[in-house]
Amino acid sequence: MTDLTSGSPLGVRRGWLTSATVGVALVAIPLIVLCLVMVDKAHFGALVGPIFLPITTGGILAGAVVLIVATWNLPIRRTWRGVALFVWALIALTSPLFGWLFLFPWAVLVVTLSLVLWILFSLYRAVPA
Repeated sequence: MTDLTSGSPLGVRRGWLTSATVGVALVAIPLIVLCLVMVDKAHFGALVGPIFLPITTGGILAGAVVLIVATWNLPIRRTWRGVALFVWALIALTSPLFGWLFLFPWAVLVVTLSLVLWILFSLYRAVPA
């Protein structure tokens, strides 16, 4: 695995890793809420109002930008893990460009969320506290 402590102080590396985790959370939380609303409309249908879609889209876009910036500053950006984080963030960032077909990229994000979480957890294990 790549040495995460070379090049700059450890706190900076842990900070960018934390920022990447925050970006993933900003993308994942609206996706989870959207999945809950779609699966169980009877219980979670009250969450949907006229501003539901703009708020979820804004959260996903903000999380994608945070994840791109944080991944760019991580030393793993040239490995397959960094590329996977970049691609995941770019899918989230470009999803509104699909118009009414935005649910397809969001479904890809939900399916690949476990891979992104596994990458982040493995990075946390590699960086000493």
